[in-house]
Amino acid sequence: MGATASSAGTAISSIITLMRKQSFRSDFVPLIDYNQEDSIVGNLEWTNKPLAKYIFRLTGLLSFISTCMNTPKTFEYHPFLQYTTFAIDITCAIILTFEAAAKMKTRGIFIGDSSYLHDRWNHFDAIMVLNIYFSIILQMVDLIGIINKYSYFTIIRSPRPFILIKVLKTFLKFKLPKSQIKTILHRSSSQIYNVTVFFLFFISLYAILGVQFFGSLTFHCVRNGTDLNNVTQSDLMIPDTYCSPTKDGFHCPENFTCKKIEI
Repeated sequence: MGATASSAGTAISSIITLMRKQSFRSDFVPLIDYNQEDSIVGNLEWTNKPLAKYIFRLTGLLSFISTCMNTPKTFEYHPFLQYTTFAIDITCAIILTFEAAAKMKTRGIFIGDSSYLHDRWNHFDAIMVLNIYFSIILQMVDLIGIINKYSYFTIIRSPRPFILIKVLKTFLKFKLPKSQIKTILHRSSSQIYNVTVFFLFFISLYAILGVQFFGSLTFHCVRNGTDLNNVTQSDLMIPDTYCSPTKDGFHCPENFTCKKIEI
């Protein structure tokens, strides 16, 4: 973990040092919005307007909130949210599709250095839009009753929280020329990659160790005499408490017993 922190610190330090050097230059370029579209490639000035950026930020946040609410248990307790998230997803898909279509029409799709698919950020935006469309289709067939609400197809929604990266990108402002911004990102990309690898490694390691040590954690403290085939929230301890069926580990207090239940 020390190496991870050191790599992240080195990347941040290099950016700050370069920004300080640029602040003393006489030929300094004015404040550049990292998310600003290049006006040379076409008429995309409307995407740089404050109102357009606000709409894109709000769209990303709404899509993220919709993803958080889109769980079977949430819909079980609050059924109206199933239609709310469905409407939010459709709205977000329309806005983001309009943005992508405008860029494709202005820049082109394949041909040219400034084409839509030439920019990796556009790859990311396209993937996010496709995930939203897949989620809409999945929720539509779920409402009709074609698939089960616990279907494995719901894993399609898993990449959708990454849309927060798009929201963050609209806030990025660097007091540097655009060419130097690209240079900094290129140099720090390897360090960011190393940090990500270390993070995923330790998270995976601790997850595996946790499962090996503690199992699936299906033993809960419930009231004495609880029907295990019909366990309700009133039968559980507040807060819900895991317990151990053996002599070692946590034991339930008086009037409660440790039972294996599926929640």
